[in-house]
Amino acid sequence: MIKRNLYCSVCGREVEGDEEIYAKMKAPEKTAMVEIKAYLKKNSEIICKDCYEK
Repeated sequence: MIKRNLYCSVCGREVEGDEEIYAKMKAPEKTAMVEIKAYLKKNSEIICKDCYEK
């Protein structure tokens, strides 16, 4: 299995597993998504909870 790390686009910190995140993204055109982490990394702006609350 490939490990895909997600990073906060504001502070650059790696997001830990089971951590709450916020993603700014456009709705996907196709309904079938195989791997959500790969889609988020490629097509969204990830924001950790700490940065979102600031």
